[in-house]
Amino acid sequence: MFKRMIAVLAIVIAGTAPALAKRVALVIGNGAYEHTVQLPNPANDAELMATKLRGLGFEVVAGQDQTYGDMRRTVMEFAKKAYGAEIALLFYAGHGMQIAGQNLLVPIDAKIEDETSLDFETISVDFILRQMSKDVKVQMVFLDACRDNPLARTLARRMGPSRSGNVGAGLAEIKVQETGGEGSVIAFATSPGDVALDGDGKNSPFTSALIRHIDTPNVSIQTVMTRVTGDVFDETEKRQRPWVNASLIGEVFLNKQETAAAPTTEVASLGTSATTSPQASAANQAAISTATQSTIAWEREKLVWETVKDSNNVADYQSYLDTYPNGTFAGFARNSIKRLESQSQVASLTPAGTAPQTGTGVIASLPDPQKAIPGTQATEASLGWNRTARREVQARLNLSGQNVGNPDGAFGPKTRAGIAAWQTANGIVATGYFTAAQYALLTTQTAVQYTAYAAEQQRKQKAAVASRSAKSTRKASNTKTRAKNNGGSMNPAGAAFLGGVVGGIIGGAIGR
Repeated sequence: MFKRMIAVLAIVIAGTAPALAKRVALVIGNGAYEHTVQLPNPANDAELMATKLRGLGFEVVAGQDQTYGDMRRTVMEFAKKAYGAEIALLFYAGHGMQIAGQNLLVPIDAKIEDETSLDFETISVDFILRQMSKDVKVQMVFLDACRDNPLARTLARRMGPSRSGNVGAGLAEIKVQETGGEGSVIAFATSPGDVALDGDGKNSPFTSALIRHIDTPNVSIQTVMTRVTGDVFDETEKRQRPWVNASLIGEVFLNKQETAAAPTTEVASLGTSATTSPQASAANQAAISTATQSTIAWEREKLVWETVKDSNNVADYQSYLDTYPNGTFAGFARNSIKRLESQSQVASLTPAGTAPQTGTGVIASLPDPQKAIPGTQATEASLGWNRTARREVQARLNLSGQNVGNPDGAFGPKTRAGIAAWQTANGIVATGYFTAAQYALLTTQTAVQYTAYAAEQQRKQKAAVASRSAKSTRKASNTKTRAKNNGGSMNPAGAAFLGGVVGGIIGGAIGR
């Protein structure tokens, strides 16, 4: 049944694409900050954006949760690959800051204790832009880094009143510079000087909209960004408006497609096309045919994955793997299979009406399919946890005997150490990152304790609400009582005092 669906999807896919020239992208997502507020979304944002750009023909240099040294090396690798590219693209999600109009990207190990730290602990956006200007025709920059950054506030306090004005909120406007190429596109998650929202899901509002529209066939990047701006503005209830500065000499298409009936060749690989003559060379026709087949194959695989990605049936994921054993989403499919198999094993081996055993009991004897597979950022990101889900994970780790601190939804060094310790205690390769099966195991182990914990948290919340309500009622009552006692006139003692003062003044005046 599923394979027949694949065949139908293959039939409905239409359109061709000319061969793409050199496209290179730098994608970085920093969220696991060591000295400031951690961010749950950037790693997810970067992973999805990297996958999306690879599907559009980009050679992607990617990094997640990078230190200063990591970022320098990643930018250097990107700079070498981007030299002479038709399109060079930067996507960054994480903390950023502006100092005296200069935009800085913040690695996860930055402390920024004073102004000197800026040169040795942050990466300037201008520095990366210089690496993108070396014989590059089109530059594209997408910065989802306009978040509220406590490091900037700390720096402003230490700089003193006379210089703290140099520390601005959000990011500063980037002036597009002419590089002799076809132009640039600079996009911020929100307007210069404003602060962007993280959102409630596993991706930020800006990145979600960008991923949704960036590969739309036959739509220019200018139109893509118009749609992104509209989506973010609506989804944030008009609290966030992306800012885009484009200086292009023509329309640029990242997913330009033409019908097979009108063969075309791409001019400068930027989406400006010219129809070939009937005497087009065999080489051009072969190139077009190869690109066409590649595009059709990618669109087919993407549609198939969209069909199965939310399934709870192992057979659906296996059908995808049978068709695309080395596909873009093969890793996610295998993780989903292992998660479902693990859940099935737990359900079948746990007696009805009893709590799962730990240690040498039922759980310890389970043939966990992922014990031999180390957890990674990718396997954990595939679970799609938002901040609420991460707080639950931290609470369960605490209940399992691993002290990771107050559940705040931010997976810092302490949480990662707790995960690794839990993995070691359960005979799992300790990496500090979860797989789907490992999370299912933790959930099963802490089922009884977490139920009691959640009930206690709910009780405390209700008590706090009741306490606030009682205080508000008492305050209103006291205010009303004071107003009644005053009655718009003085009390007897006050009246007697005032009467004595007035009498003395009048008597003195008469005597004079």
